[in-house]
Amino acid sequence: MRHRGIDLSGKKTVLTGASSGIGRELALTLAARGAVLALAARRKDLLDDLADKISGTGAPRPTVLPVDLATPGAATDLGHRAVAALDGVDIVVNNAGANLTGPQSLLADSAAARAVFEVNVWSPLALTAAVLPAMQAADAGVIVNVTSTVQAVPLPLLGYYSASKAALAQATRSLRLELAGTGVRVLEVIPGATDTALRDIDELPWKSAPPRTFPPVAPGDTAAAIVRALEHGSKRVVYPRYSLIPVEVPALGRMVAAIGGRRVDTRGALAGPTR
Repeated sequence: MRHRGIDLSGKKTVLTGASSGIGRELALTLAARGAVLALAARRKDLLDDLADKISGTGAPRPTVLPVDLATPGAATDLGHRAVAALDGVDIVVNNAGANLTGPQSLLADSAAARAVFEVNVWSPLALTAAVLPAMQAADAGVIVNVTSTVQAVPLPLLGYYSASKAALAQATRSLRLELAGTGVRVLEVIPGATDTALRDIDELPWKSAPPRTFPPVAPGDTAAAIVRALEHGSKRVVYPRYSLIPVEVPALGRMVAAIGGRRVDTRGALAGPTR
């Protein structure tokens, strides 16, 4: 079944990771298109400020749903709260993300390591499962999962983040096949380097200066690309476009990781504290 683009006006949308970065910009852009929002993140004060800013434009004030998605079961509860608050959900955007930098030999399956997978993998799956029955009943809706270019670039000390995003990417593709022939669309968003607080390149202990890369794009530009993809009926959006290269040519992504990995101070990371 080929999906058509949608008019976002009036679409009931739950957005995680809405308090900053891409999520915050996406909330503002969706609200400007007329979407009715439920905003989720840990920091209620930032969500309230964002909701006030949106309502100040004349748009309906979003529902604020504080949640810590690192807590098992929180995503399912969020889904039920969002459906009740909005009287249904047309679009769910699994944008929240968590990172962890450090050697696998030290972090192993620690609470911090498990929290990354709880936020990046289990929560999107659980939130989707909570809202999907209503979408299937209406034979309409969009599930948006935000992954990362790092799914194809396995840099040292970022194994938890890259593995969790790769897992979400594969689950997203599988879900799209499960829902083939229905009115529910699955959209994967693959951001490249974006100027947010969750930049993996800033987390790594480089032996000298970090390698030169393309300058990061603004979160607002990435948000605009996501909205265009929603409106046009796309099943995948990669922004900036050059970030598609390692995803489509995995060997190149592994080569980039190998070359870049030589400049990462992995021995120092093994000797020092992790974060």
